[in-house]
Amino acid sequence: MATFRFDTRVAQDPDRVWAVLTDVSKIPQWFPAVQEAHFDGTHRHLRGPGGMAMKSLVVTKDDELRRFQYRFVEGMPQPIDFHLGTIDVLPDAEGSRVIYSQEILPESLAPIVERAVGEGIEGIARYFAAHP
Repeated sequence: MATFRFDTRVAQDPDRVWAVLTDVSKIPQWFPAVQEAHFDGTHRHLRGPGGMAMKSLVVTKDDELRRFQYRFVEGMPQPIDFHLGTIDVLPDAEGSRVIYSQEILPESLAPIVERAVGEGIEGIARYFAAHP
């Protein structure tokens, strides 16, 4: 199983960071590969370049721990045996630390997901730098 983790620090209150990152409608503002996003109460529906559609099941949204987890269920370029994405927002002396991690099988999907999540964590840093 491929696993990886990215993190960034932002000079914002953890509750504010959490509110932005868990608001599905805001995903296109910080995740470069997503142009449209909505939540149907169970799944996040994401649309990317060229109309690429992805669907993820929300597994955990823990407001107390500030932990969000999801599993892609549709839209990857090949079948997924296992996937778990996790976003944690932790208090940090300077504001917040955001940790974005992934576990995925088959490992052949890892480079695609790793690149996208790396761009996503950079997008988080840019978003909060531009929205103090």
